[in-house]
Amino acid sequence: MDKSKVIIIKSFPTAGEALIYKSLLESGGVECELINETVSDVLPLQNELMNVKLAVAEKDAEKAREILSAKFDQQEFDTESMKRRKKP
Repeated sequence: MDKSKVIIIKSFPTAGEALIYKSLLESGGVECELINETVSDVLPLQNELMNVKLAVAEKDAEKAREILSAKFDQQEFDTESMKRRKKP
């Protein structure tokens, strides 16, 4: 990731939740990193300073926001899943 200018896109109370969003961005072609991931596991304190932060390069911030704001369509998922199950 280009570290010249990094933007924090979202903060999470747990590393597990942050990893889900990191995977989502990476699958969309956006390089990202987690900040405080280890600290939150070692010192599980619930305060804003210990939150896990999801960071992207400034040039990728808009694309990252679009990916994270997309809504999950359960009906579309179910339809596509059924189609794939029917294939041999």
